[in-house]
Amino acid sequence: MSSGRRWREGRGAIILVPEIGLTPQTVSRVRGVFGNDVAVLHSGLSEGERADAWRALRSGTKRVAVGARSAVFAPVRNLGVIVIDEEHEASYKNGEAPRYHARDVAMVRARLEGAIFILGSATPSPESMSRVGPRLTLVRLPERVGARPLPEVELVDLRTAPRLAIAGAVPWSERLDLAVAGALDRNEQVLLLLNRRGFASFLQCPACGEVEGCPRCSIALTVHRSPNRLRCHYCGHEEPIPAACRKCGHAVQQMRGVGTQQVERFLAERFPAARLARMDLDTTSTKWSHHRILETFGRGDADILLGTQMIAKGLDFPNVTLVGVVDADTGLHLPDFRSAERTFQLLAQVAGRAGRGPKGGRVVVQTRNPEHHALVFAVQHDAEGFLGEELAARREPPYPPENSLVNLVSSGPDERRVGENAAAVAAWCQRLIEKHSLPITVLGPAPCALAKIQNRWRWHVVLKGTGEELGRVVRYAAERLPGVAGVRTIIDRDPVALL
Repeated sequence: MSSGRRWREGRGAIILVPEIGLTPQTVSRVRGVFGNDVAVLHSGLSEGERADAWRALRSGTKRVAVGARSAVFAPVRNLGVIVIDEEHEASYKNGEAPRYHARDVAMVRARLEGAIFILGSATPSPESMSRVGPRLTLVRLPERVGARPLPEVELVDLRTAPRLAIAGAVPWSERLDLAVAGALDRNEQVLLLLNRRGFASFLQCPACGEVEGCPRCSIALTVHRSPNRLRCHYCGHEEPIPAACRKCGHAVQQMRGVGTQQVERFLAERFPAARLARMDLDTTSTKWSHHRILETFGRGDADILLGTQMIAKGLDFPNVTLVGVVDADTGLHLPDFRSAERTFQLLAQVAGRAGRGPKGGRVVVQTRNPEHHALVFAVQHDAEGFLGEELAARREPPYPPENSLVNLVSSGPDERRVGENAAAVAAWCQRLIEKHSLPITVLGPAPCALAKIQNRWRWHVVLKGTGEELGRVVRYAAERLPGVAGVRTIIDRDPVALL
């Protein structure tokens, strides 16, 4: 039975999007079809607005809920279909209690309520592709709307490509510069992606090498402009940029790495006639800021839209003929088994923003790793080829979807106690597994890649095994895990990252 027929029969729908920034465009399209039957649910709304939308859905006054991950729980009456747009996005996993993945919740809810379950993505997740056949039916859409061709993607090797001397620290090749200048001369629009906000990644003393770090987290502070501050992107700690090194007193410190603010400043100097818009967490913190930025760009009141990953998906601007990826390597070598997957998805998604109108389009990707399989397949627009190679790589050693993971994270203010707690958790899990001869591997204990966040030290133990066996262990462990005073242990089933 089609979703359209279910709508005519009076059934309701839930449509999920991964980012609040995608909500305005999605709501506009859905309301264009279903009118005032649409309610919006996401954290950017006030409590009163969310409550009104909730009541309207529960009473049946509205039959369609559009929103971010929490909208999967919307009280839609007589539910007929759940659609998850960009189903591969990690943002569908809630990182705080209750820890759930909206995709998995939606699948269970659809089964319980007899609803159709639709996952949409140009870059499907390995987990979803592994379910094709027993649980899901694969429907391919081999052509774009209007049979428009996919844009040509060009890799620029930053190790050897000529760079613009005036760009300074900004990785800006002559090739990308010519492409941007040409698009602007033709009155076309440009999307530029750099998945790192702020002005610079960190501040370092050239004399002693000291890096300004967050006092509450084991991470360097990011340099921001407007206002001039050092800021932690994990706990929100802020402090002024020091005039001298706090360790050795050296008067000059150097900024390392590049963020969206620094690229924005360079673009303003390089293309002074171009109208710029920037979209990252720093520019979208206020209510409706996503909508205002996208509306400005959609009207043609901005020539260049620079942003982080939030500009990489779901946007449809026919006058965008050039997409430039300033640095494709920002997430490629993170200590996480999903780093290649995330990089491929990000590049493939942002490449899809080009050439959506009659003028066509092109994509220029700057990288220092042009031979990496994530970039090679992204250039070819070959999602299934990438998934084939990625799934083969995850068979040995096994990683999801070949198996399942549970991350047991211990945290507390005392590093020694946290380590002791993690060791006790690992030993308890090992005894349980050996007693029942379960096919589960215990990894750790070990410090997390981000060893301290918000003054809490973090150690973790990772369990690897089949979903069924891990489920049994998790249910048993939920009330029986050992604990050290002052230490908290959380159980994260099917983590999307191990940082």
